[in-house]
Amino acid sequence: MDPAFPAGWDWLARLAGAESLDEVRLRAMLRSVRLTPARPEALVAFGTALTDGDRVRGDARAREEGVGILLRALALDPASPEVIGALAGTAFRLSHFPEVLRLIRRLHRIDPQSANAYAMRSVVATMLGDFDAAIAHGRCAVLLAPGEATPWINLALGLHALQHPEIAAHYNRRAARLDPGGAVGRFNLSLNLLAMGELARGWRLYEARWRMGGARTPDHAPLWDGSDPAGRRILLTAEQGQGDTLHFIRYAPLLATRGARVEAQVQPSLVRLVSLMPGVSAVHRSDEPPPLCDAVIPLLSLPRLFGTTLDTIPAAIPYLRAAPADEARWRDRLAGEHRVGERRLKVGLVWAGDSHAAHLSANAVDGRRSLPLAALAPLASVPGIAWISLQKGAPAAQAGTPPPGMDLIDWMDEVTDFADTGALITQLDLVISVDTSVCHLAGGLGKPVWVLSRFDACWRWLIGRDDTPWYPTMRLFRQERPGDWDPVIARLAARLRIVADHRVPAAPAL
Repeated sequence: MDPAFPAGWDWLARLAGAESLDEVRLRAMLRSVRLTPARPEALVAFGTALTDGDRVRGDARAREEGVGILLRALALDPASPEVIGALAGTAFRLSHFPEVLRLIRRLHRIDPQSANAYAMRSVVATMLGDFDAAIAHGRCAVLLAPGEATPWINLALGLHALQHPEIAAHYNRRAARLDPGGAVGRFNLSLNLLAMGELARGWRLYEARWRMGGARTPDHAPLWDGSDPAGRRILLTAEQGQGDTLHFIRYAPLLATRGARVEAQVQPSLVRLVSLMPGVSAVHRSDEPPPLCDAVIPLLSLPRLFGTTLDTIPAAIPYLRAAPADEARWRDRLAGEHRVGERRLKVGLVWAGDSHAAHLSANAVDGRRSLPLAALAPLASVPGIAWISLQKGAPAAQAGTPPPGMDLIDWMDEVTDFADTGALITQLDLVISVDTSVCHLAGGLGKPVWVLSRFDACWRWLIGRDDTPWYPTMRLFRQERPGDWDPVIARLAARLRIVADHRVPAAPAL
């Protein structure tokens, strides 16, 4: 290849990208840009690569350089839909939604028939919780570009969020046909199917996640394929959030009963808790090198390998347990607290999840699932409650100024990990939580837990149910309209009053 030939470097960059050789791809793009610094298309390709995927989250210098390169391209060609679209895509990945909308309006002025602009506007509306607008913009996009997969995928996102997974599934299938090698449509289809309870097909398609966004399956040992595990050392690895680990670690004892030596590599905050599980031989931190093993399997691939359906969900509880010494410590602490008293209902409270500021979609979801503690003021009017904060992270500061009438006990600065939190929960009568890791912890411990669930609920809670086959002691209090928490809190307060007045069970009948 002639080193002074830009098209050759462009070709090498495309080839390296297809093989996931990111550093080779970036070096080839850089050579092309240096040879032709005034070529907007080369600048767009390089700038987008620098700001895409994991680089947006983990490399601030590359991100700033990429934005600067895209701005150079815009200066060279201010009316280029490709350049404006690339800048809008970068702003979207950085969660700068006002800037995305500004760029989309600029793009529409240049090209009123831009399907890309409508498709991007659709997904931004979904992220912001305006699902009706997401569907309207998505429909415009598919009318303008019916042969492209992205408009159908983005329209399906809005429809799924508006609780129409069956229609969303139809559109994601269409996207998959239009882009046979694409992973996003297939992964989103898996979420549609899982939400509808079609678990077997959903788990199979859920494996498409490994072809998205730089995700990599563990490669230090062979992947367990579901074959006889007896006598083998099998490592279960956490791959997503702490709540996902708590949810799917339930499969560890099942694997142990089949004769495997089960080890787990999980988030540091979960090491001590998972170490207490029966059937788990050893637990390792996820921020350390993996141990030697015969096979490895990510936790969220286990339901597929176990053939889990709605009828076979492993829901024997408790599958988590606390250390007896930790339980005794919190039992004594509560017994010595004058604000508790023997006749009061002890209720733990979580009002916000992790903001996941570095992860686009998770951050958008957190904006819809979390709420300020002040929004729970109606709960303070229920008599006979001893309120105990279980909140961690930045929102925990709100515990210092609870709603009037809510005398909130806050010991969470003494809690160091989920084993501590779990031990405290074992001494409570009920946990009330938004859809975050603590609700999985309480459910896995077999404690009554009421979940405040956003309108576009997580796939695992299925459609239209106030119970869940995953956790027999859990009750879901769902939003009936996107973003509208007031009726949900009113229903929950009314139910809590009944439980507190009559000491009826807080959990569904088992």
